[in-house]
Formats: sequence, structure tokens, C-alpha cells
Amino acid sequence: MEFREERGLGYCGLACVLCSAEDCPGCKASTTGGGDCSCGKCVAEKSIDGCYACPDYDTCTESMPHGKRSNVFIRYAREFGRQALIGRLRVNFEKGIAYHAPAGFQGDYDKPETEEEIYRLLRYGRNDPYENCPEFETDHFRLRQVREEDAEELLASFYGNLSGWMFFGNDMCKSIFAGRYATLEEMKKCIRSWLSEYKNRYYIRFTVLDKKTSQAIGTIEVFDNIHREKNWKLDAVKHGFVLHMDLAVPYETRAYISELLRLADREFYCLFDFEYLLIRAVPAATERIAALTAAGYEPFDWERGREHYYMKRNH
Repeated sequence: MEFREERGLGYCGLACVLCSAEDCPGCKASTTGGGDCSCGKCVAEKSIDGCYACPDYDTCTESMPHGKRSNVFIRYAREFGRQALIGRLRVNFEKGIAYHAPAGFQGDYDKPETEEEIYRLLRYGRNDPYENCPEFETDHFRLRQVREEDAEELLASFYGNLSGWMFFGNDMCKSIFAGRYATLEEMKKCIRSWLSEYKNRYYIRFTVLDKKTSQAIGTIEVFDNIHREKNWKLDAVKHGFVLHMDLAVPYETRAYISELLRLADREFYCLFDFEYLLIRAVPAATERIAALTAAGYEPFDWERGREHYYMKRNH
């Protein structure tokens, strides 16, 4: 089977790009005015691109676009865009996830029992980071999921050292330790909270380890705005993730931050499939701002109370 992007998506959101019918140019190319397809006729009457662009989809009684797989594909196209769905189908196809199986057997998107399982397969492939948290390495660092046993080192390197808090990567969490030195038990409690949020699929908090010393020197959190903050009006927020980066002061340098930003470019965009990445940098964090600017981030005007953010779009 080939991936033929020129076929696009069907009216109902299914993947003409991966259809096993060799001679078919795609639903939209093979019919005029929707042809005999009830979805196609409706789309033509409404002058829209497909069911994924229909404002009445949630109340529609037409059966064809409301199968489990169609529901998921349409949901994905509505959240991320039509082209993002095609791109995600291509990534999964290239990694061996089958849309159709030979001899009429079920494809991989047909096998899950629930829409949520299909959605996770589409969005993350077989490497769902909330099922099996990944680990990463750069030249100087190793990143793995935070553990309660990291508490003492994290307290010593960053969270118990208020001189580093001017670089604090998350303006919404300044009250964790009420502006004072944290105790070891408070640090453990905070880590337990991070791990609980991971179980709820809200974000992943990684411990950043210096490969030379094996010491925990900070944390990085990949925060999912897409499903956590559905009421925000700005598309760059609704379709993006926030990278919270808390590093011990000796590591708050352009070189080290640039190294971690390259990791985000290389791994996070693909793994989490978001359109925008936002990172906070207060004006005094000159090294961080220099690294962000060099990496293609631009100042981003979010909303009152959430200031000093920079944004980069996935290209």
C-alpha cells in the first residue's frame, strides 16, 4: 500500500490517502456534488470541505461519519486541522501502523474497542508517552520521569535555592512553596502531585540529570494545553504545549538551554503532536532569551497574569 497525499480525506473524514482501492483518485476527486454519498451531498449543500468542518456535526444523525474511527478522525481534524490529520496518518503509516490489512482483516485503527484508544493510537502511534514514559539524552543531560527519590537533589539544586527563582519556568506555580525555602517533605509532596497529573494525562515532568555527575539539576515539564484549557480563545494556546524549564543557576546558560531546546525540536513536537510550543523567560533571564531567540522563538502576548512567554510554531 502507498501513501497518496493527493487523494486527501473523504467527506466523512476517512483516509483516502491510505485507501487500498488502487484506481480510486479519492472521494472528492471521483464525485461531483457529493455523488451518491450522503455525507458528500450534505457537504456540497453546506459548501464546506468535509464533516470535520461542519458546525452541526455533534448533532448530526447521519450514520456514516459517526463510526468509531470516523469520529476519531473528525475529532482530530477539528482539534488540529485537516492537514495535521493527514500528516499524522503519514507518520503512523511510515512506522508500520496499518490502515487496511490484507485479505480483509482489520486494520490497526479498527482493533481498539473505544474511541479513546483509537485516538491515542492516531496521536501517539504505538509510543504513547502516558503509557510508557520516554527517556531522552543530549550531550550533557539525561531526562527521565521525575521520581520521589529525586526530592533531596532537586531541593538542593533548584527548588530550595530562591536565588534561582527569577528564572522560574512556570508563572502559574510560584505558590508551590509560598516564596520560601521548601522542606524535603514539601518537595516530595510536590513530586507526588506531578506524578498524579501524569496519571491524569495532563503533563509529564522530567528530571534533568547531569550526565557527568548523575545529579538532578532541575526539571522540565511538557504541559498539554490542548486538552487542559479548552476555553482559551487564542489558537496558539489551544493548539500548543507549554515547556516549563526549571534549571539550577549554573545551568541557566545559553549553551545548555539551547541544547535542551534542540531536544524539544527533535522529540517533543513529533511525540506529542502539537502545533505551538510556549516557554517562559522573564526579562532578567538574558541567557534564556538569547537561546530562545536563536532557536526561532518570538515574544508571545498571552493574557494578563501570564507574561514573558515566547512561542515557536512547528514547521
